[in-house]
Amino acid sequence: MKPNQLSKTAAFIAIKFYGLTQKDHFRSLFDDSVITFYERIVQNLPSPLNYYHYWLKFNWVRKLYMGSEELLLPGDLLHIIARKYYIRHCIEKLTEDGHQQIIVLGAGFDDLAFTYTQKGFSCLEIDVPHMAKHKQGFLNQHYVDSKHPQIISSYLTNSQYDCPSNINLDPTQKTIIVAEGFFDYLHTGLVHKILRKFKSHLNQNPTLITTHFALDELPFYHQWSFKTGVKTVGEALKLHLSISEFQELLTENGFMINRLLDRPVMTKQLQQLTGTKLPLLKGFYLIQAN
Repeated sequence: MKPNQLSKTAAFIAIKFYGLTQKDHFRSLFDDSVITFYERIVQNLPSPLNYYHYWLKFNWVRKLYMGSEELLLPGDLLHIIARKYYIRHCIEKLTEDGHQQIIVLGAGFDDLAFTYTQKGFSCLEIDVPHMAKHKQGFLNQHYVDSKHPQIISSYLTNSQYDCPSNINLDPTQKTIIVAEGFFDYLHTGLVHKILRKFKSHLNQNPTLITTHFALDELPFYHQWSFKTGVKTVGEALKLHLSISEFQELLTENGFMINRLLDRPVMTKQLQQLTGTKLPLLKGFYLIQAN
């Protein structure tokens, strides 16, 4: 993502989540405060993106939008629900084990750091300067009386990445690092540097929760559709690793995988919970490692 502009991929993730949670069976998976957060985010996107706030309230528009999305890339919509739902599930389990500090890498329009700050956690987001400024402005305007997470701006795509010096971290705390759709936009060498930097700042091994797209598991046409969609909004996928290669990358940096959720498991659970018939994107994984 470019440091001087709004991330369109982050914007469309928020838009898709907002549209899907207009339906009760998806809405029921999340707290009302989360639904409100994303509605405000979409409502306050720059024009013309904010038009989605109005049009996605109509059932016929949602059906048209969902139909076109599923035609181009089957499973993309349910994967938005999956990443939001299962990351929360992982965090809730980790809090029972004493984790009270959360770092969200490339936070975009995600609510995690804000939501858990309200629960008494020490939370911070790291994002490129333009996105960090936009997010802080949003919180200042719409959550004046709420506690805010620390929001740090950093040139995350810089090949010489250094952990920002103004991060307020307690190195003794059990820490969760969330990388939702973050590493996909970085070259392998930079992923290594970031993982090692954060491990070196903490006395205890942090727990990493990350998504991964194994594009090699998609049919060629859907690979093309995925890459083209990202390229159309001015961004590019750079981490072209299979799931086994990504697991090896984590292991090389001292992160041992203790939970791996794959497409069959998540599809079955979400379809049972919501009654949806939507498929889940091939090649999508959620990993917890420490």
